[in-house]
Amino acid sequence: MTNSWLIILLALGVVIAATATFILMRLLKMKEAEKQRNPAIELKLQALKIIMPLKVQAYERFLLYLERVQLPQLVKRVYAPGIEKGTFHLQLLQNVREEFEHNLAQQLYVSNSTWNAVQNAKEELVNQINSTFEQLNDEEDVAILAQALVALPNPMVEQAIAVLKRDFERLL
Repeated sequence: MTNSWLIILLALGVVIAATATFILMRLLKMKEAEKQRNPAIELKLQALKIIMPLKVQAYERFLLYLERVQLPQLVKRVYAPGIEKGTFHLQLLQNVREEFEHNLAQQLYVSNSTWNAVQNAKEELVNQINSTFEQLNDEEDVAILAQALVALPNPMVEQAIAVLKRDFERLL
């Protein structure tokens, strides 16, 4: 009877060893397959590490742009007592356009909806500035023009800021 138990234990050991070998071989194959897939994943992770800070910076810069060109802030920066109407008009437009052009390359890192919203906000600002200057007569005091501009609502700028924030949240 001892021999039969020995044979059974030996057979059981062989089955366990075969099963362990089979499992080990499967694990090694899976590890090898993971190594072959890993370079592509690793490359994407490296690209993401480089691109993500640039994307965040682009959203920051567009938010800063939109905040800086809102009419109250813009007028406050450009207006000076005694400034001529034409100079004031030109400097307002120049400020909006220069800041926009300074951030043009950032469009690579933001969504199309964000980029379109920023462009639309800029166009609305330019139109508001131009129409305000066209509506007032030549003798109008520049201080009154400045007050009129500050009082104007900027729905496209506010909308662009909302789009920017929404798209940024999706990015994270």
